[in-house]
Amino acid sequence: MSAYAYLRKSSVHDPSREVSYEMQEAAVRALASRYGDDNDALVLLSDWDKSGKLGPDKRPGYRALLDAIESGQATAVYSYSLSRLARSVQELSRLIADCARRDIPVRLDRDHVDTSTASGKLLANVLSSVAQFESDIASERVRGANASKVARGESLSTARSYGDEAGDDTAAVIAAFREAGSFSGAAKLLNARNVKTTGRQRRASGDRQVWWHSTVSVVVKRLDPSIGNRRPTRGYAAGGTDFVLARLLRCPTCGTMLTGTKDRGGKRIRYSCRLGTSLPHARISVTEHLIMPAIVAEAARVSLPGQVQMAEAASSERAALDARKTRILDLFEAGHIDRADRERRLSAVQEALERLDDRKIVAAIPTLDWTWPPRQVNTVLRALFSTIDLDKTTFQPAPTGFQWTVPEWRS
Repeated sequence: MSAYAYLRKSSVHDPSREVSYEMQEAAVRALASRYGDDNDALVLLSDWDKSGKLGPDKRPGYRALLDAIESGQATAVYSYSLSRLARSVQELSRLIADCARRDIPVRLDRDHVDTSTASGKLLANVLSSVAQFESDIASERVRGANASKVARGESLSTARSYGDEAGDDTAAVIAAFREAGSFSGAAKLLNARNVKTTGRQRRASGDRQVWWHSTVSVVVKRLDPSIGNRRPTRGYAAGGTDFVLARLLRCPTCGTMLTGTKDRGGKRIRYSCRLGTSLPHARISVTEHLIMPAIVAEAARVSLPGQVQMAEAASSERAALDARKTRILDLFEAGHIDRADRERRLSAVQEALERLDDRKIVAAIPTLDWTWPPRQVNTVLRALFSTIDLDKTTFQPAPTGFQWTVPEWRS
């Protein structure tokens, strides 16, 4: 068992924005030393010229890090910043949750994050949203450049269309659409018949033959231009926070976060799995009013410490605890205490720091009022819960499905 460090860099063309391997390595080694982890035993993993949006299957170093966490080999995870680990809120949340379940701290140099504390967990969640926001901004710039190319009549891609490669069965796609009468129905038929999908879709699905309704739509509309666009849905964009339970409910079949939509009158809200129309699911959706009683009951179990004023006394207490931590690390480096004694003393300091951090977090979380607009209620619920897992059969919140951001808050 040993501590692990992960380094990553995307392909960049501006040297001033590059964070070199040497810079990241020096930073994580210094950070590991401050927490008493032996640099000689520190395992360095890296993915170079790899985007943070790629999943574990496309980043071998990151995959090895997840395997070390799952197998119990990792005692701590170090990195230069949260954006080096991933650029996806979902992926970062999963990594932090997996480490939290195994009591493995995630420590970041530039972001000053340590998830062994309650405030560190909250800060990591906030920074993961910022990392994805920065990535989305970069994507907007790319889309703007592509729009300029289109205006000039330039081609955006040299990728082949479905039907250009050997083995592509365009007739089967059109036949499935005409038989089913819908894109989602055609996707189910094509999956059941093991019809070869597009190369791009295979790469997105990890070389699995999976048709999605969106893929069928693109292929069918290109092959038969007489098929126009379908009427837009009445739902909101995936992940929108205009719903009370947005970004909270997780599909028990595939793990996708459910998306909220409203009916035509705007009175009934339903949460659905976006992959339910393409992949086999026992159930794919649930209406909000059926699961709200369980949500309300669980949220009522919150037991937060009382409000405190961040006065000079609290600041001096934190300074004293930080100084105590430094003295413990100095004693260990000088050889006056062994590793076990160091961990015991640091654990006591961390517990004291967490009690201070809880006061700060509590001061920022208001008392939940269910009459607030959905967006405000959702903000508080996502501060209390990281995810809510549903039962695969009933689609109700599972008995142990509420993943509290800070488990100690549940009475």
